Amino acid sequence: MTDTGADRKKTGENRSRSAIACMIVLTGIVLSCLTAVFGGDILPDYHDKLFHLRRLAALAQTLKSGYFPVRIYFVMNQGTGYAMPVFYPDLFLYLPAFLVNVGVPLGISYNFYVILFNAVTGVVTYFSVRGILKGEKIVSAVVSFVYVLSVYRLTDVYIRDAAGEYTAMAFLPFVIWCFIRVYREDKRDGFTEILKNASLLGLSMALLTVSHVLTTMMAAGMLSVCAIILFKKTFRKNVILTLVFSVLIFLGLTGYVLVPMIDYMVSDTYLVSESSNIMRGFYPGWRDLLEIIPSGSGSGIAFDIKMPTAIGPAITAILTAWVVRTFILFIKGKRSGDMKKVFPRSFPAEVILFAVTGNCLFISSKYFPWTFIEQSGGLLRSVFCSVQFSWRYIGPATVCACVLASYLISDLKASSKTLSGWFMAMIMILAIVPAVILQIRAMSENGHAVIKKGEEIGIVSDELYFPVSWNRDAEYPEIPEASGCNVDSYARNGGDWIVSVSETAENATLTFPVVYYKGYVTVSESGDRLKTLQSPDGRILVELPQGFSGELKLGFKEPFLWRFAELLSLVSIEAVILVFTRRKKRRLPVSE
Repeated sequence: MTDTGADRKKTGENRSRSAIACMIVLTGIVLSCLTAVFGGDILPDYHDKLFHLRRLAALAQTLKSGYFPVRIYFVMNQGTGYAMPVFYPDLFLYLPAFLVNVGVPLGISYNFYVILFNAVTGVVTYFSVRGILKGEKIVSAVVSFVYVLSVYRLTDVYIRDAAGEYTAMAFLPFVIWCFIRVYREDKRDGFTEILKNASLLGLSMALLTVSHVLTTMMAAGMLSVCAIILFKKTFRKNVILTLVFSVLIFLGLTGYVLVPMIDYMVSDTYLVSESSNIMRGFYPGWRDLLEIIPSGSGSGIAFDIKMPTAIGPAITAILTAWVVRTFILFIKGKRSGDMKKVFPRSFPAEVILFAVTGNCLFISSKYFPWTFIEQSGGLLRSVFCSVQFSWRYIGPATVCACVLASYLISDLKASSKTLSGWFMAMIMILAIVPAVILQIRAMSENGHAVIKKGEEIGIVSDELYFPVSWNRDAEYPEIPEASGCNVDSYARNGGDWIVSVSETAENATLTFPVVYYKGYVTVSESGDRLKTLQSPDGRILVELPQGFSGELKLGFKEPFLWRFAELLSLVSIEAVILVFTRRKKRRLPVSE
C-alpha cells in the first residue's frame, strides 16, 4: 500500500500540531518556574517553606543513616524523633533527598523539586485532557498552559509552599480523566478493559494519596458525589465492577501508606485528631475569589495579612464563557424545538464539572455556613473541617474549570475555528499576566535567606503528629534516665541507642529522651526483647529485669503488618504494570 499525497499532508499536519502543542506546554512550564529560577531563596512569612526544607533535610539524613523506608525523622524535635512520614507521605521527596545526600545544597534540591513538579503538572494535564478529548492536541496544550499557570496553584507553589498540595494538584487532571474513562464504558468491554480502567483509576488516586492525604479525601468525596449523581450508569455491571476493582487496586498500591497510618491512629491519640475539627485562617469573599490581579503574598492563617485566594481571570473567563454559550444554545434549542440537536454530547459532563466548580468555590468562601458546622460537631464537622483551610477547595475548582474549558473549546472549534482560536489566545494571556505578577511579588515582598545545610532541622514547626501525652515544652535530659540501675555508657547512631547498664534492682527502668511511637524495640545482647512502653509524659520507657547487666539496644523496627503492606504494594505495582504490558495472545488459524 503506497502513501498518497493526502496521507503525507495529514502526517505533516499531525507533526505540526504536535510541535505547536509541545511548545505551548513547554512555555507554560517555563513561565511557572520564574520564582524557582530567579528567586529560589525566598522564605514566605507564616508559610511552610522552612517546614518542608527541614522535612527534606531530615529525610536525607535518616536515609543516610540506613533506614528505608523512612518512618520516623530521628533528628527532628531536637533529636527526640517525629513520625511525620507515617502521617504525611514523603515518597516524591526521596529524589531531592538523594540530591542532598550527594552534595547538592538543600535550597537547590528543593527548587529542583519545584521545577520537576511544575513540569509533571504540565505534562500530566496535557495527556489527561488529550485522553478526555480523544486525541485533541492543541486544546489539551492550552488547557495545560492555563492550569500550570493558575493563580491558586502558583500560590501553593511560591507563597504557601504547600509541597504536598501542589504535588497532588499535578495528578488531579489524571484522576478526572480516569473517572471519565470508567463512565465511557461499553457494554461490550471485556474483563481486560475493565481491569485497565480500574487500574488507571486506582493508580490515579494512589498518586494523590502518596502526595497529600487531604487532597485525596476531597477528591474521593467529589467522585463519590458524582457517582451518586450518575447512579443510572454507576450501577451498570461494567461500571460497578470497575469501581470495585479500582478501590481494591488503590488499597493495594497505598497499603504501605495506609496501614502504618491507621495502625498509629488506632494504637494512640495524636494531636492531629484534635486539630482536624478546627478551621483555621480566613474565609475568602467574592472579591477575593474574583480578583483579577492577585494582590499580597501574606499569610492564609493571619486575618490581617491575606494571601491571594483568587481563581484568576482565565478561570473566570472560562466559567463566564460557558454560561454565555449555554444560554445561547438554550435559546437556539427553544426556537428550533429540539434541544438534543443543539447541545453537544459532552453537555452532561460539562454540567457536572460546572456544578462541582461552583460548589467548591462556594464551600471555600465565607458564604458557606462554616460557623454553624463548627458548632454543630459530630460527623458533619469531622467531614468538612478536616481540610483545616476552606480555600483548599479552590484547587479542585480550578482543575474542574480547566477540564470544562477543554469541552467548551472543542465545541467552539466545531462551530468556528476562528472563535475558538481567539478564545484560546485570550485565556492564555489572562493566565500569563497574573501568573507573572504573582511570582514577581513573591520574589520582592517575601524575605530571603540562603539555606545551605538545613539549619535548625531539629526544630518541628508543627505539633500535629505528636501523641497527646508528649510534653513538647518540657526540657528532658539528653541521656537515658536510669531508675534502679546504673548507666555505665551509652551511644547513639541515628535512631538506635546502645546502652550498657549494671546493678539492676527490682522494678528498674530506663527512660529515653525519645518520643514514644509504636515500633520501637529494645533487645539485650542475648537477643531477648525487653518490655518497651510509653511513659506518662510520652517518652520511651524500658523495663529491666532484676539482676540484668550488660548492653541493650533500642531501635525502631517496623511491625510485621507494615512489612506485609509494603510487600502488598510492591505486588500491586507489578500487577498494574502487567495489566498494561501484557499482550493479547494471537489466535492461530484453524487448519481445515
